[in-house]
Amino acid sequence: MDKILLKKILSDFQISDDLLTFNKISSGYINDTFKVFTNNTPKYILQKINSKVFKNPEYIFHNINLIKDNSVNIGITFINSKSNKPYTINNSAYWRLMNYEPGSKTFNTTNDNLVAFESGKVLSNFHEKLKNLDLTNFKEIIPNFHNLTLRLIQFEKACNYKENNCFNEIALIKKLSTNFDIIDNTKLEIRLCHNDSKLNNILFNQANKGLYLIDIDTIMPGSILYDFGDCVRTLVNTVSEEEKDLNKIEFNKEMFKFFIDGFKPSLKTINKNELKLLSLSVALMPFLHGVRALTDHLNGNKYFKVTYENQNLIRAKNLIKFSEIALLNKEYMTRLITKNSI
Repeated sequence: MDKILLKKILSDFQISDDLLTFNKISSGYINDTFKVFTNNTPKYILQKINSKVFKNPEYIFHNINLIKDNSVNIGITFINSKSNKPYTINNSAYWRLMNYEPGSKTFNTTNDNLVAFESGKVLSNFHEKLKNLDLTNFKEIIPNFHNLTLRLIQFEKACNYKENNCFNEIALIKKLSTNFDIIDNTKLEIRLCHNDSKLNNILFNQANKGLYLIDIDTIMPGSILYDFGDCVRTLVNTVSEEEKDLNKIEFNKEMFKFFIDGFKPSLKTINKNELKLLSLSVALMPFLHGVRALTDHLNGNKYFKVTYENQNLIRAKNLIKFSEIALLNKEYMTRLITKNSI
């Protein structure tokens, strides 16, 4: 971590203090994120946007500004640079600075029913705030981000690209993929979505009350299925997606029930096509992420950050296993969703 560079970046946001210190936050797979302290007190979150993933970083700020122009508050406060923009550019890299939410925290996994309820509430509030916005001028940040058909084509190319020892995982992906054909064949409403609404992208206060969604780079038009599935799969899976012992992976039905209690306002407003596929989305999203993780492993880890050998392979095995388990719980989820949508 280059402290001189980080202080230089902060000076572009008109922040200079000899007492500035930094801690790198390592939970994210994409951007480089730092917690900034002044006199040992956390004050800011500084992020370097990964330009290999986000080919047009200016699109991120375009979409956020459109939301702001519509007087919608999604929680995060960005600090403008000297050029009066919510970012600065250093050596072609985009950096942004946000105020730190005092006493806030995130969870990678949890067994807390209150966290489950609050997660549903935060996601529902997010969609309720944005549901009436005109999508015409919003940019597509990452084209085909959740396009499973495209991800499977990329996966097939990666399988053919080189010899590998992932035969079991490859066969399982091909077997499970047909479960999701119905999504391609269903007309879904396009709405403004977070598109990366996993549990550790929800901010909580010290009392475990939900605050708002963070890591909002991927806010763009999409389907509520993706937000619902991503949030639930990280909430009801009892272990981290890097757990190597697949026997530990379970589906926590009680956590799902509390999540649905929090998400209920949105269940009463979304259409029938979306309602009937919500339960399938809980299997879709880990499957999609598992396909992407295995593709990246086969391609030499070009997309997701890895810190140890076969990390993407472990993620893929874990995610695909949970997708299988979610499919087994599909009827249970459908009954609960239907009951709470009336």
